[in-house]
Amino acid sequence: MKPLVNEHVQITILQTNDIHGHVKSSSHWGTDQEAHGMARLSSLIKNRRIEDPELLLFDTGDMLKGSPLTYHYAKYNDHMPNPMISIMNHLQYDCATIGEFDFDYGVPFLSRAIGRSFFPWLAANVVHKTTKEPYFGFPYTVKTVKGVKIAILGVSATRKTDEGPYIVKDILFEDAYFSAKRWVGFIHENESPDLVILNYHGSFNEKSSRSIDQADRICTIDGIDILLTGREHIKICEERDGKFVMQSGSFGTDLGEIQVSLSRFGSSYKVETIKGQWLSADHAESDKEVEKLVHFQELETLNWSMSETAEKHFSAIDSEDQLIKDWLENLRLKDYIDFF
Repeated sequence: MKPLVNEHVQITILQTNDIHGHVKSSSHWGTDQEAHGMARLSSLIKNRRIEDPELLLFDTGDMLKGSPLTYHYAKYNDHMPNPMISIMNHLQYDCATIGEFDFDYGVPFLSRAIGRSFFPWLAANVVHKTTKEPYFGFPYTVKTVKGVKIAILGVSATRKTDEGPYIVKDILFEDAYFSAKRWVGFIHENESPDLVILNYHGSFNEKSSRSIDQADRICTIDGIDILLTGREHIKICEERDGKFVMQSGSFGTDLGEIQVSLSRFGSSYKVETIKGQWLSADHAESDKEVEKLVHFQELETLNWSMSETAEKHFSAIDSEDQLIKDWLENLRLKDYIDFF
């Protein structure tokens, strides 16, 4: 007896991007009017997974750096489980793309985070400077969901440099556009996917600081169905040059959701429609399971921030993260009172 084949299939894709270590909503970020953080997004993700257990969950970079929690962890507790990786493993992410800020605590730090992940980190254009092979092992991954073969390619924003290619130790950052074009062609030739998703930590603002955003050029590459973007901290949910583009703000204010409808076409599937929306963290309760995962590390961060150690640390090292210095100066206990 032949297995039952679905003539029409709907695939759910969820996206987070530019979380920057934010787990709980707190007023010291100047976002009193906007709920945010992974604890609230976790509730949204779990609710959607009940409705569609086969959904795909992706992160589009800059998850690991940008809050007091992640700063304290990187400087003092890197021998312990990474709090953001613990959350991502708990939520069963399917893959993530590496953002430029994910490199800020050093390559060994990032390598340990990737090694502790239960999912692949994709960065086709982050390669070994000698072998030109993807440095972290995975340029793309392939998932089969409801009989649909889906290829997900990861690309990081091209890093700026005055002359020559951008190199960090043994890592070479290739041009994101040319890398994406080459790998999309490779994927179609070797994988024959029904759906191709480019998970790109970059956006459309070509004037941004230390990296170059090339989403406009990437949108001209044939063979891409969905372009997940990040880095610019804006919200995008629209079609551009025949690609459906999604970006979900920053700090976990929103969860991006894409619904792809496909129909059976011979032995494969054909995309019929792609629609998207944002699910606001305002409409979600904070997930207590996620809060518990980072509870003691948040307490350690708070205790450190109120000690002389923190003050001496920043007075001795002027080049440290200005964001964290500002947070220390404006720390309010009410931001953390619910931990006690």
